Amino acid sequence: MNVNKYKRVVLDFGHGGFNNDGKYTTAPAKMHRFSNGDVAYEGVINRWLGEKLFLEIKSQIPELECAMTVHFTNGNDVPLANRVVKANSYNPDETFFISIHCNAANTVARGFEIFTTPGQTKSDILGECIANAVEELYSELGLKVRKDWSDGDKDKEAEFYVLRKTRCPAVLIETLFFDNYEDFKFLRDPVFQEDFAKAVVEGIKCFLKHS
Repeated sequence: MNVNKYKRVVLDFGHGGFNNDGKYTTAPAKMHRFSNGDVAYEGVINRWLGEKLFLEIKSQIPELECAMTVHFTNGNDVPLANRVVKANSYNPDETFFISIHCNAANTVARGFEIFTTPGQTKSDILGECIANAVEELYSELGLKVRKDWSDGDKDKEAEFYVLRKTRCPAVLIETLFFDNYEDFKFLRDPVFQEDFAKAVVEGIKCFLKHS
């Protein structure tokens, strides 16, 4: 494991949760109310997953510093520019960035996606390592990994602000679709959250080994 090169990961938990006044701080598009009355709040789910990932990194890779653009207990929707400034405050040669999100579409779509910026960069190594580890878990659970093989690897490519503006290797994870009830049942399950975090950590270990 090349711990001398990459000394830290910056975790980013997409959108916002609930503030101290009990208000959901993110746009209505980042929540979904199901017919049975259950409500999925993406920003809250992202923080659940982020906390599990933070703790798993601290447990399994204690030598890797784990920074955050927003703490998982903070429900504020931090501006994208602030998230990037935080990531770019560290040496880009020693740092990598993981942004955690959940997807939404038409209540039917399901599965995992991971994004990098267009072109082949070190981000693609990180994305492929995480995608492979998650796919191993998801195959056991009957969950889908949505892939784009057009450039020879599983990650999809997009000009997301936090990827385009971050100077270090960076990926954006779409864990599952929060507006699909079957996916949502996994997302709110603490056992799944922990298993997902463990899979991402295995991907991080792979990245550190091959970078």
